[in-house]
Amino acid sequence: MADVQGGERGGAVLRDSGISLAEKVAFLSDPAAYAGVGATVETIETHMSWIFLAGERAFKLKKPVRFAYLDFSTLAAREANCRAELTLNRKLAPDVYLRVAPLTLTSEGSLKLDDEGEVIDC
Repeated sequence: MADVQGGERGGAVLRDSGISLAEKVAFLSDPAAYAGVGATVETIETHMSWIFLAGERAFKLKKPVRFAYLDFSTLAAREANCRAELTLNRKLAPDVYLRVAPLTLTSEGSLKLDDEGEVIDC
């Protein structure tokens, strides 16, 4: 998940967590997912991503889709695309594109953004 607006977590081995896209979107639509960032979250869906506007920041979650012109069907493909997007966009807007923030699953089974745990999306 790209955090548009600090540090990077090293590339992790990603695998299917069993958490559905709907569960990820519901979690990321909740202001509680963004500690101290904003009181509301506006959720925007595109054909290949979900965008979450939280306070002055924007977070993007790539959908697990495959089209003739792109393949986000695996977690590894989504992570690679997020990192490539960050690298390219930082050249034009270094103060805006900050990092790739992983979506993790804690040992207790809770979703967290940019926290310790199993990386389940980015």
